[in-house]
Amino acid sequence: MNANLYKIMRYRLFIFGIFVILVSCKKTDYKVKTIRAELIEINDQLPADSSVVKLFEPYKKKMEDKINEVLAYTPITLKRTDGSLQSTLGNIYADVCRIKADPKFKELIDKDIDMAFFNYGGVRQSIPKGNVSVSDIFKLMPFENKLVVVELNGEKTRELFKYFEEKNQAHPLSGAQVIFKGKKIKKIRINNKDFDISRNYYVLTSDYLQHGGDHMDFFKDPVKLYPLDYKVRDALLDYFKDQDTIKIQLDKRVIIE
Repeated sequence: MNANLYKIMRYRLFIFGIFVILVSCKKTDYKVKTIRAELIEINDQLPADSSVVKLFEPYKKKMEDKINEVLAYTPITLKRTDGSLQSTLGNIYADVCRIKADPKFKELIDKDIDMAFFNYGGVRQSIPKGNVSVSDIFKLMPFENKLVVVELNGEKTRELFKYFEEKNQAHPLSGAQVIFKGKKIKKIRINNKDFDISRNYYVLTSDYLQHGGDHMDFFKDPVKLYPLDYKVRDALLDYFKDQDTIKIQLDKRVIIE
């Protein structure tokens, strides 16, 4: 690290001496007599505490083994920029979340999730061709976002697709097909049926987006909200560890005429 970075990493370490002693049943009042403060600069001159290093070394090795554990194999690099209004990474991200969340939702109300929709910016990192490790999944989803199912009426669902149209980005989408005529949506199908504005839809997303993250205000104040207590990252880890080879491609979930 350079000198500037060391300056940034300077901390004031305050040591407060407060001692409470209980002797039998005798009650004694103790008061703080002295408070000392010492400024410690963290730099390369600060010696390592060998006893601490020795204590944590086994845990470090276990953590490295866990984070580098191979889950599956992908024959292609999965990224969010390899398609137009869809991507290989966005497709598997949305598909996996819906696949893993659907049984949990069905346990709640005995219904299936209609579709899944997430934000383009939430896809943080590509997954390189080759072995997929736990580390790759943490890089893809470094946040603690949890999956939720939002029951939206027809108007709110139409707002969702209007958002998709206006943003003109490859937002992860699963369970629906959107046909564009140029930059305008021509037709929407959900679960292989034409979009019906008179009915409600169960849409899977993250708690961050449900609270209006990325300006997805249509997720706010839904007909009903179903928290699943299941992290997005855990859904991805659970899916990938059960796979041998990942098979995903661009498909017809988004068609541009």
